[in-house]
Amino acid sequence: MQADSKSHLPTKLNADNYYAWSYRMELKLRKLGVWSLVNGEESRPVGSDNHKVVKAWRTRVDLALSEIVGEVGDAQLVHTRSSRDPHLVWERLKSVHMSQGLGSVISTWQKFFQLKKASNVSVQAHAAALRELADRLTFLDDGPSESLMVAVLMLSLPESYNSLIVSLDSHTERTDFDFVVAHCINEEARQLGAGKRSGSDVAYSADARPKRDRKDVTCYRCQKKGHYRNECQEKLAEDGKKDSAAGAVVDDSNSEDEAW
Repeated sequence: MQADSKSHLPTKLNADNYYAWSYRMELKLRKLGVWSLVNGEESRPVGSDNHKVVKAWRTRVDLALSEIVGEVGDAQLVHTRSSRDPHLVWERLKSVHMSQGLGSVISTWQKFFQLKKASNVSVQAHAAALRELADRLTFLDDGPSESLMVAVLMLSLPESYNSLIVSLDSHTERTDFDFVVAHCINEEARQLGAGKRSGSDVAYSADARPKRDRKDVTCYRCQKKGHYRNECQEKLAEDGKKDSAAGAVVDDSNSEDEAW
């Protein structure tokens, strides 16, 4: 019994996602039972077009072709119109998106070695990007070794992960990429947790700072408790008297001027 063909891939084929698209597409075609037609392993059975076996084969061919074309973006349709054979269409898409020249190999290696983890990208997403580049190189018959992938991963991480490199020396029995990625994810979680605790401690220390009770406050002017010097009523009253006296002097001066 064939699987449901109504499900769709997350993203249709475009100029940038062939590696992920082809992998998902292959799994879908396998689930539908038509991958052998697409990869060229199964050819047309012997018999006339009206033969039952041939008709069943033709139905599966049409299904495979419609599934491939249905998951291709409009800009890529031009590469599917040259044939009604799903195998030829698949190979055509592969040749368009997977140039196997030396330039493609060098360009992919360059991206592989220059990849750096951004601050807003998780370790898991960063490792996935590195793995995808490694898969591309493997497809180009020039794949990196596990130890090289581990080395590039560790060199692509921030300096805060340097201590992890030392701790990995104690795990000489495990040096595979997935094992190291798991340790990097744990270290990321530890650092994030430490950062949150540090921020909480700072906030707590500020909130926990003891506030002085006003009844214990002593005014430096009148030596009475319960208020600060700038709030002292005696000082305010004295300042008011000074202002009144100054105003009186000004009035007297003006009166003398008018008398003259």
